[in-house]
Amino acid sequence: MTRTERLQRALLTTGVDAILVTDLTNVLYLTGFSGSNAQLLVTPSEAHLLTDPRYDQRARSLAKDCEIHIYEGRAGVSWKGGPAEVLEPLIAGSERIGVEADNMSVTEFAGLEELFGNAEWVATSGVVEQLRRVKDDGEMTLLREAMALADAAFEHIVDRLDVGRAERDVALDLEAFMRSSGAEAVSFPPIVGSGPLSAHIHHTPGDRTLEKGDLVLLDFGARYRGYCSDMTRTVVLGAASAQQVEMYTVVLEAQRAAIDSISAGALGREVDSVARKVIADAGHAQHFNHGLGHGVGLAIHEAPGLGKTSTDRLEMGEVVTVEPGIYLPGDGGVRIEDCVLVTGDGAEVLTSAQKESLLEL
Repeated sequence: MTRTERLQRALLTTGVDAILVTDLTNVLYLTGFSGSNAQLLVTPSEAHLLTDPRYDQRARSLAKDCEIHIYEGRAGVSWKGGPAEVLEPLIAGSERIGVEADNMSVTEFAGLEELFGNAEWVATSGVVEQLRRVKDDGEMTLLREAMALADAAFEHIVDRLDVGRAERDVALDLEAFMRSSGAEAVSFPPIVGSGPLSAHIHHTPGDRTLEKGDLVLLDFGARYRGYCSDMTRTVVLGAASAQQVEMYTVVLEAQRAAIDSISAGALGREVDSVARKVIADAGHAQHFNHGLGHGVGLAIHEAPGLGKTSTDRLEMGEVVTVEPGIYLPGDGGVRIEDCVLVTGDGAEVLTSAQKESLLEL
């Protein structure tokens, strides 16, 4: 089945007889079209891509499994003008139409209701995102390329973590290397935290310069043809202290245990609890203050989730991060993160940069 056909089948369980897809990542997933303005109307038997004249040729070149409609103006708050004129005949006969509530403002939703009052507009959430969870062979090929770029970036940067170098310079180096090596972009702005700032879970690289004895936490990823990688490694400049080695050893053990617990059918909260128990047993329960992981694909954060309250049940073909950490205020933090594919008999680690012991530079 095509992705659009899978969405058409999913309509049977959503209680709507058509859905208007406005999230651009979902439009890309379903049609292959990327741009700053697009909507996709999917009915049980048809799919219609709507965009403006800037993307006429691009849409005809990239979009598949849909009919293309070009309108003047832009869809937005009011939907009036060209967007409404194109949309009106396409929704004729549809009584209940779903819209992506997570990607639409109250005002935009009200504009649809005002213009097309003959139909009932229904807020939906996560319909396409659920389809995106399981990756097909083509997606896995692109994801593996993105992972390889991240692995190469780590190998590149460890030789350039010099005392006196600023965090923001290291982050720029990571980004430049990934882009020059084939990435279309970074998955997210690289995180480089050094010394006590490595304990800031999502630190923004600044002017602090690397010092001897620092833990340096590096969290980064490459985007390759739309698909993201995500990896974290922690190293130390010089000889590691006993505390740093202990932190690293515990985090690595927690990650290994969590990866070993991954299988199709496992609950996200169950996998999270495996890692959390290892860290708690080592006396660091209060120093692990985020979820264990998240799905990765066209978005850097997508379903399923691995966290304390996650009810997501893992399926074969999903790709998730596994990223336990210990963060000691004033001292520094350690996080180790890999992307993992859920397989028929467990899990396959997709990122392969060195992590077997705390790397002393």
